Amino acid sequence: MVNADSLTLIEKMGGHPGTVKVRFPGHLYNLIGDAKVEDQVRFLVLNLDQIINLMDSKEHMNPEQWKLVEYFLKDLHRQSSELKECVAQYQKPSHMESYEKKITRHFRTLKKSLKKKKYSSHAWEQIRRAVKTHLQRMEIIANNANKSLARV
Repeated sequence: MVNADSLTLIEKMGGHPGTVKVRFPGHLYNLIGDAKVEDQVRFLVLNLDQIINLMDSKEHMNPEQWKLVEYFLKDLHRQSSELKECVAQYQKPSHMESYEKKITRHFRTLKKSLKKKKYSSHAWEQIRRAVKTHLQRMEIIANNANKSLARV
């Protein structure tokens, strides 16, 4: 339900439609779809935290934009904290998963792109679309994880 709210909010942030292309690590989502539920939940938390870090740029938005982003971030913080409670119950992995480095690098690239384009409306539209795609794919993973847990 919270993710549905986040998707609605990211839609409301939409700028001008057009051909905005953003690289997306779809292969990581495909791989994590076959992973253990614990890894899927960790993956979701990592992505939520990366999105929060990316979108938390009050100083580069007008007050009207920020108000909507602030609601969006509150939803993401709530989701992240709830999932972190689940992660706390899992055994800690002995090493950093390869997806962690790749997702972190992906979001770092998005942040650099935003800075390079001086936080322009076009740059924010690229970020919005990337975040929307992440949320949509994360929703699929969360639904599959819930189904797996229901079977146990």
